[in-house]
Amino acid sequence: MSWSKNLFILVTVVLIIGLVAYYWNVLNEDTVVKRGEVNLSQSEFFEKGYIELNGEWEFYWRELLEPKDFEQQNEDIDYTLVPGNWSRDLHGNQYENKGFATYRMVINDIPDDIYFGFKKSNIRNASKVYINGEVVLEDGHVSKSLEGSIPGNNSDITYFELHDETAEIIIQASNHEYIVGGISRPLLFGLQQDLVRHQQQNIMFEFAMILVVFMVGVFYIILFFTSRYYRRMEPATFVLALSCLCFGAMGSMYSERIITVMFPDLTLNTTFRFGHIVSALSVIFVLNVVNKINDDFLSNRMKSIISVMFGVFIIFVLTLPLEVYLSTLTFYMIFVVGVFLWIWIKVFLTFFKKQDKGMKQIEHVTLIVAIFSVFLFWFDVMLYSFGIKADMKIAFLCMAIFSLAIASLLIYRYTLYYKKSEELSIELLQTLEVLTEKSNQVKENELAFLQAQIKPHFLFNALNVISSMILKRSDQAYELVLSLSDYLRAKFDFYNKEKWISIRDELGFIYSYLDIEQARFEERLKVDVQLNDDIDFVVPPLLIQPLVENAIRHGVNMKKEGGTVSIHITKITQGHLIKVSDDGVGMTREKIRDILDQAFSNKDGIGLQNIQNRMHRLFGKGLQIESSLGEGTTISVIIPDRRISN
Repeated sequence: MSWSKNLFILVTVVLIIGLVAYYWNVLNEDTVVKRGEVNLSQSEFFEKGYIELNGEWEFYWRELLEPKDFEQQNEDIDYTLVPGNWSRDLHGNQYENKGFATYRMVINDIPDDIYFGFKKSNIRNASKVYINGEVVLEDGHVSKSLEGSIPGNNSDITYFELHDETAEIIIQASNHEYIVGGISRPLLFGLQQDLVRHQQQNIMFEFAMILVVFMVGVFYIILFFTSRYYRRMEPATFVLALSCLCFGAMGSMYSERIITVMFPDLTLNTTFRFGHIVSALSVIFVLNVVNKINDDFLSNRMKSIISVMFGVFIIFVLTLPLEVYLSTLTFYMIFVVGVFLWIWIKVFLTFFKKQDKGMKQIEHVTLIVAIFSVFLFWFDVMLYSFGIKADMKIAFLCMAIFSLAIASLLIYRYTLYYKKSEELSIELLQTLEVLTEKSNQVKENELAFLQAQIKPHFLFNALNVISSMILKRSDQAYELVLSLSDYLRAKFDFYNKEKWISIRDELGFIYSYLDIEQARFEERLKVDVQLNDDIDFVVPPLLIQPLVENAIRHGVNMKKEGGTVSIHITKITQGHLIKVSDDGVGMTREKIRDILDQAFSNKDGIGLQNIQNRMHRLFGKGLQIESSLGEGTTISVIIPDRRISN
């Protein structure tokens, strides 16, 4: 294993260890609220100007309590962790995912400043906040039942005056729609100017990540619609652009919910549905990106199956009531994380095999980074959605990394393509120079001209196949250029009409031709060549290739599923028997009769007619053709023994 791969393993291991440590610290960080109280003098409030009210809040399940309900001391108190979901409290009591509850805590040692602020980021799904007996925030409508509930759950901040050294915070919350209720993000209390600064920093970070993703998406949208050349050469362009735009739209609806700042009248129902539709679309588009970059990592069939599943989820979002389709989110999140983890592991393990899957090492590494970023994005979103993690900083960072990584990959592939195109152009120019020289010789000999006919459509198709492979399989494209070069040289390599060549040389020329055709037809064309190792004789040049070309063009190519072309060479008493067979559509008796008639000539049958005329001229007998409609054709040629002349 190379040092670069060992280094990549080391970096990957260090990164994973770092992420594990990060998530461990985030999920086990110290809390400041103890038994429903916090003393600001014992916290970082005076250094930072604000405090996250994380810790042990009083918790009253299935009760919507108001400040007056706490005028008398309550000795039977349960506590739960904030931020977090309400499925379990600190005493081990378990609660339903949907329902309603009241949270309460008290802040002590408040300084003499007058203007304070309180920030609510994410309370699922409706909430009402009291501070010292006054309602300071209300998001949606808190209700004991689904019928009376109006979900809210938007990030909001409010400012107020305090003249006391203590502040009682009471929060009523209800959730009848989402996966699980609770206070999923930290609640902030602080001085007005410090909270404003903190809010601006969060919004600027999220906006910057969204802007990066949108810019990449818009750039590739413009490139796709303005550059036909690039659009044809890089099929992943459009789906990359769409995936980036979907990620950007998703980011605007999470965390600080920037979209609600731009469109304050959006309801939570609309926000949820639109957000989950673009999230499912982003998964579909990313799957297409991976497939189009290299379908060895994600086959067309697997991509289609997974995409259909997310298409079904989109139908659920569009048609089912909010509380019904949201009940499927747990499976949805886990499934998305599992899909991208599976793809990442597959791509990562392939990196260390000898086969390069048609990719350069730097391409492979960049794709690994991109897919891991998508996996980590969804993993972070899943923890946030389940109320396990209080922020989405990793998710926002990962969506920007994904867009930049894939954009860099496509730029690098285009650079490779440009460089490879220059090399191929030089090779083709050299070939054309040889063709020019040989074509001058061809003009001097009508028979050689007939032998060396090259159909324009063949050259066009061959060049199309080569150009389509340059990005994904550049090495194979280069080999095809060499095969095309050998083929063209052989077609024009006639110094005189008496030249005979070894059957091995003729087969080498045929193999060059078949390499090009098999790259074009792929699974539709199969080839079977049979001859003994000790067979060696001479044949007129370009005698067998037109028969093979005819079998492909007019035989197997005419069938949707394709077929097999067979070349069998055996030793017989009269010399050697060459049979070229196909299991294609076959020929009519009239067509066979026309080909065998030396006086007949038309442009469609000129290849076989040429061979028929040459056979009569050289050996006094022509082709033997056996054919049945729908079953195929066999053309036989008998070559008498002849010694190779020096």
